[in-house]
Amino acid sequence: MEVDCEGVRRLLSKYKFRDLTVEELKNVSMSFPHFRYSVDTYVFKDTSQKDLLNFTGTIPVMYQGKTYNIPIRFWILDSHPFAPPICFLKPTANMEISVGKHVDAKGRIYLPYLQNWSHPKSAIVGLIKEMIAKFQEELPLYSIPSSDEAQQVDLLAYITKITEGVSDINSRSWTNHENKILNKITVVGSGDLGIACTLAISAKGIADKLLLLDLSDGTSQGTMDLDIFNLPNVEISKGGDLHSQLFGRF
Repeated sequence: MEVDCEGVRRLLSKYKFRDLTVEELKNVSMSFPHFRYSVDTYVFKDTSQKDLLNFTGTIPVMYQGKTYNIPIRFWILDSHPFAPPICFLKPTANMEISVGKHVDAKGRIYLPYLQNWSHPKSAIVGLIKEMIAKFQEELPLYSIPSSDEAQQVDLLAYITKITEGVSDINSRSWTNHENKILNKITVVGSGDLGIACTLAISAKGIADKLLLLDLSDGTSQGTMDLDIFNLPNVEISKGGDLHSQLFGRF
């Protein structure tokens, strides 16, 4: 961030030591140029409010061989630098807070550096360095799957249950072949779920013939896409009489 010193001084008109605060911001900008600052309203635990300088950005944290960019937010009190900043995680929509010894359920950050804050020995750049070191021991955030990813997980779990339900056919398959009994499985469905179930059952090799009975109104493109796989012993049937499709001749 580029610090507009005069502009910041005007924003910090109620700060007791605004020149020291501006110098602190300049130091942060040199070490972490991607940070952004603004003045917003902070609500304290007693519900009192105050307009405070704050800045946000990400800090690089190496954890188990991978680098994570942890989003954080610092609120700078009007008595800075003689009082420590208030620090929070700032998780995105696909992140959850991992409560630990340095982070509470609301994302507030607690560190020895904050507890032992003492000007001029303490500075925000030093605070960030300790934050990185502590988060490398215990990552404060974890990612959650997006809605699409969650749907895929649910779909795979559903398919697994379906295929487990017919997997016992494997134990009878060789007997059936010896006795010349053809084994037929019918999947009733359409779209991505119909395709996924059909592919999963076909991959197990548990059916001599597999029928995908598509009862959609013809607007679903997914079932027709199954044609590109050119699977042996797989037939797609569109609509028609359900009883004859299920119980008619093989």
